[in-house]
Amino acid sequence: MNLMKDKSTCAFGAELEHYIAQKFVELGYPNARRSNGSGNKGEAGDISGQDLFTCELKNRNTNSITIKEDVWMKLKSEIPLHSKRLPLYILRNKNKITWAVMEVDDMFDLIKKGLDNAKI
Repeated sequence: MNLMKDKSTCAFGAELEHYIAQKFVELGYPNARRSNGSGNKGEAGDISGQDLFTCELKNRNTNSITIKEDVWMKLKSEIPLHSKRLPLYILRNKNKITWAVMEVDDMFDLIKKGLDNAKI
């Protein structure tokens, strides 16, 4: 069954957005949801109602995923200078394997904060 033939492109992308929003709800962000105008210049990022990340989500009908630098740079440029949000690029392939991509320094900062909190 080919999901792209059975669903519109919008519905195909919304499936991943709803999944990620629900994961944020489970983490304690009850207002997490698919952003208004997701994908068409609405709110920055694809998931709102959480203050950790500015997320760009891509649901692909392929086995392999390509991380596009121009998409990454656009995502980073959407984060206001005063914001503590980190850019997060979430990609899913046709087999529903989902990856979260971030810059390595951001990843190590998160790990350090987690380790520091665990020592308290």
